[in-house]
Amino acid sequence: MNKYRLTPSDAIIALTCRHYGIDIIITFDKDFRRIPRLKVIP
Repeated sequence: MNKYRLTPSDAIIALTCRHYGIDIIITFDKDFRRIPRLKVIP
């Protein structure tokens, strides 16, 4: 959360993606672009 300056809810989403091996996320939330392992599709 602190490393990528995410809100608590965004951090939970990012950790859930990591847990399930998800590396592509569809969202308009630009905060997820700060996470190198996630590819963000708007």
